[in-house]
Amino acid sequence: MSREPSAGQKWGLFGVSLLVVLLSVGSTLYVSGIPAGFWGSDDPEPEARYKHITLTDAEMACTARAREVFGPRMKRLRVDRFSSRLDKADELFKVFMEADIYPNETREGVARDTFINCFTATDAPEIELFQYAKDGEQFIAPGEEEKGMFGL
Repeated sequence: MSREPSAGQKWGLFGVSLLVVLLSVGSTLYVSGIPAGFWGSDDPEPEARYKHITLTDAEMACTARAREVFGPRMKRLRVDRFSSRLDKADELFKVFMEADIYPNETREGVARDTFINCFTATDAPEIELFQYAKDGEQFIAPGEEEKGMFGL
């Protein structure tokens, strides 16, 4: 009797090995939460699964918001990369920017130095806080320019 495995035994061993590998990969995908997107999702908003936000993502969202708020009044926008950071305690990316903003859309007059604070969530590219202050003034949110000192 020969000690060589038969072709059936070889295929059986191959099948069992393949099954073990597939079960291992499947359980890893299941535990990591990937099956929802991998096998087809009932989630109507795939952006809701976006979890890996970086400081660059936060900067892009804040830059887009600044362009939206100031539009053609904005002459120049700079991100302060020395101060911008991840604040783990608050679970926020804190992006600090500086812009030159004209007083009106005709871009007449002198563009004033404007400081912008923009905070985004760490688990979604959503802006939690956007406020700005012209040089020497207090920070305000967009739309509150005409309000007085007490928000009235």
